[in-house]
Amino acid sequence: MAQHKKKRKAFYVVRNLLLVLCSAVIVLFSAEALLRVDFYEMSGASEEQVRRQEDENDNIELLQIEQMDKVDFLSAVDPSSDICEALSETLTPAERERADREQRSRYPLISHMQQADVYDENTVNIVVLGDSFTWGQSCLNRNEVYWRQAERSLRAQGYNVKISGVAMISANSYEELDWLTRSDLIKELQPDLIVFGYLYNDPDDTANPIEAWNEKHVEVKPGYERMLNAAARFFPNIAFRLKNFIIAKTLYTADGISVGGGDMTPIIYAPILKDRRLAKFEQQFIAPLNRLSEQSGIPVALMTLAVYRGELLQKELYKPLHGLCKKYPNVRLYDSTNAFFHGFEASKHRQNYLINIADLHPGPAMSYFYAQYLEGFLKKDFAGLLGAPADSPAASPGLAVNEAMPRQALVSTDVKTANELVCTLDYPALTERSHIGEIEVRHYLTLPLEKDFISLSLAEPTDLSRIEVTGDGADDIELYYMRIDDELNYDDHTVLPFGEKTGSVWTDGTADRVTTLFLHAKCANDGGARLTLRIEAD
Repeated sequence: MAQHKKKRKAFYVVRNLLLVLCSAVIVLFSAEALLRVDFYEMSGASEEQVRRQEDENDNIELLQIEQMDKVDFLSAVDPSSDICEALSETLTPAERERADREQRSRYPLISHMQQADVYDENTVNIVVLGDSFTWGQSCLNRNEVYWRQAERSLRAQGYNVKISGVAMISANSYEELDWLTRSDLIKELQPDLIVFGYLYNDPDDTANPIEAWNEKHVEVKPGYERMLNAAARFFPNIAFRLKNFIIAKTLYTADGISVGGGDMTPIIYAPILKDRRLAKFEQQFIAPLNRLSEQSGIPVALMTLAVYRGELLQKELYKPLHGLCKKYPNVRLYDSTNAFFHGFEASKHRQNYLINIADLHPGPAMSYFYAQYLEGFLKKDFAGLLGAPADSPAASPGLAVNEAMPRQALVSTDVKTANELVCTLDYPALTERSHIGEIEVRHYLTLPLEKDFISLSLAEPTDLSRIEVTGDGADDIELYYMRIDDELNYDDHTVLPFGEKTGSVWTDGTADRVTTLFLHAKCANDGGARLTLRIEAD
């Protein structure tokens, strides 16, 4: 009898242990599914797809760089950067001397791409400064960058506002301040408000960020590292969150932190604002910015740019700004971290946080969030500056193409009527190449169509109904488009074929809120072609 009771007791013990283990496994797998922070895993992309997308991203970036004024570009970046050295080789001696003389004294590309005739003397001018997040690195359609979206939304509500983006890849806070104090930027743009799009690596004044990643980042203890790497095989997202938690807790034991990617490798070096670096940031950025605002009468705002992972980490990195800005009344801080992690972050947006599977810059969802956040504090805290919205929307460019990729493909545009536009295009030869230094740039894109194409960006999302393509040297022409998703309220980069083709005419009754047109053509002998597009809106 006693033996039977012992067996029954052992049975219940084993059963309960198994139930606990099963419950723990279910909880772990459920947590793993809910966290889903590994975008490479989530995308289902193969290694080959990621590699091809990385190549395409590089080409988009090079096309963007090639299309800007070389001297202005050189004057805005560190001369030690590889791309700056490559561009230097393309300059004449006179241009190189000018660039060297004006290094850090001129502002970079003014990214505003709207038509000047939609503004008037009563327009409120807002200038947004920043780095690659504000410049629109790797964006196929730079009308998608957050400050452009914010302007479109405000003007659609009746506000007479113009937002200009002044930004450059890898720019830091000190360089951006130089653009204001050591150039004619304020004189030329006459801003009524200046906003800094602030990312947590902006205080970095390291000449070589790669070395900073290797030398000045927070280390996870080897025991934890081995444990987390083992756990990552089965629970990569939980392991990633735990690693971020450990790093955040030890944040102030080092000068900087390498913020990890999906595979736990560093993707960005973020300097810690403490001790000497904090003092330097206050003395050489915040205090001068406060004086500039006080002397010029132009209000200044710092808008932090939340990213899609690591709430605790971001709060720690942005926390010193709160204390600093309280000391300087003319520098207002707007930290978007809480708004993102406790307002916007949702499963329907998650797959759109990145530009694509191989680029960690903000994708359509993040750009839309930044735009909404910027618009929100402008309307709340700068209502007097914006003025009351008009009963009808402010002037709009209507049907207009304001950028092509490559830019040289767009020869001319001619507005026939408010609903009709004619574009003349040079479709590049497949063999056409140019060089930035030793770097070869092809003059067409391939992804996501898996075939060569050029793109046309519409200044405003527009309902299109008919497109006619005529010209010599090309056949088998195909048209595609991207549009604003009605549920998401932003372009999620879904590519759709444009309607039905009859001869040289395409008609489509569903191409609403179109943002970008893609055109693919087969050219005779792989040569180029001169094409004319007659685009009609509803």
